[in-house]
Amino acid sequence: MPDSEIPSWSRLFRELLSHATNRGPFVLILDDAHRMQDARSRFEAGLAEALTAARASRVPFHVVLAGRAGSMPSVGPDFEVATPSLVLQVDPLPLRAAAPHLPGTHPSDKIRAYGVFGGLPGVLAHLDTSVTVGTNVRRLLLQDQGPLAELPMTWLERSVQTVTRYMALLEALSVGEAEWADLSGAIPDLTKSGQVAPYLKRLAELGLIRSRRSLDAAPRSRSSRYALTDPFLAFWLRFILPWRISERGSEIVPHYADKIRPRIRDHLQRMMPMVCRRHMEIDALETLGSNARDSGSIWGPASEIPVAGTLGSGAIYYGVCLWDPPATRPHTPKPTPLKQLDLSIRETRYGFGRQGRIRLVFTGRSTPTWLRREVARRDDARIVDAAGLMGDALP
Repeated sequence: MPDSEIPSWSRLFRELLSHATNRGPFVLILDDAHRMQDARSRFEAGLAEALTAARASRVPFHVVLAGRAGSMPSVGPDFEVATPSLVLQVDPLPLRAAAPHLPGTHPSDKIRAYGVFGGLPGVLAHLDTSVTVGTNVRRLLLQDQGPLAELPMTWLERSVQTVTRYMALLEALSVGEAEWADLSGAIPDLTKSGQVAPYLKRLAELGLIRSRRSLDAAPRSRSSRYALTDPFLAFWLRFILPWRISERGSEIVPHYADKIRPRIRDHLQRMMPMVCRRHMEIDALETLGSNARDSGSIWGPASEIPVAGTLGSGAIYYGVCLWDPPATRPHTPKPTPLKQLDLSIRETRYGFGRQGRIRLVFTGRSTPTWLRREVARRDDARIVDAAGLMGDALP
């Protein structure tokens, strides 16, 4: 649209005010307001003019400016800015939504960065997308003055009193999901397993953990697994916290090279199910033609299926997640990941009797030829690789 056809801010706000006058109370929300300051046409004067007119005519005209803290525009000294009395908690962004804020150019690079830094907007805002994951880790997490170095500890200190007990539970979950029995022993000074309940409840209220049941659990089953809600917290607990409390016997660069980088592969493997389940919930429409209406996982004495559920089409899906599949086919008698998935499916009642049952193999890095061939030989199996997980989130 030519500039001459774009309505001025003043005219736009006058039209909105007119709407408010005719219809009653009116709330205008300007998202990303901090970016509007960079526009060629400034909006503050037009907004102040509309607010002045609303005040004179006693019209309940309210404006909410949403944007980056510390970078918000000022409408002027004549208008009081209300101090927020409610803090809205934003869940971690899924992989595709976080992708523009993550370093890397290829799909696997983005997934790797997401497995380290997760999707919390407050964390993503600090990343430098022009450098590697390792450089971001060294600058933001390992340096004493790094803006993310103490962030999880700060979260807890603001919200709870006995930080050490909560930290013990979070550390236990940093290596993967855990059941109640596993977590009840994470706090040594508790005498009864039931005493862990208030701590788990508080961590869930803070949005740091969530619990879920196996999809094939009986209706009255109380068996649940607990997990962290974002990869960043798991990474910080596993790799940064030990560094923060250590005697610092080495420099930052060799510490990352020797102690962290070799173990990131294992960390990413543990984070993959979280990424893949979220993909099925919101992005499977592109890869499978339908998003999931029921999403989770299945576990039991003889089964372990990290990704499972029901698509909107009614088809049942079961998935296995591999960050970096082996380059060569496993030798017998060790089953391949797809065959191991088949064995677990036989042990669950979830989806039993359904005609449409899909096996999914998720991969985060390159998919070896042997695995592609094994999946290609079956009509009921598909691969969702790094490009499929990312979709069109990359330019």
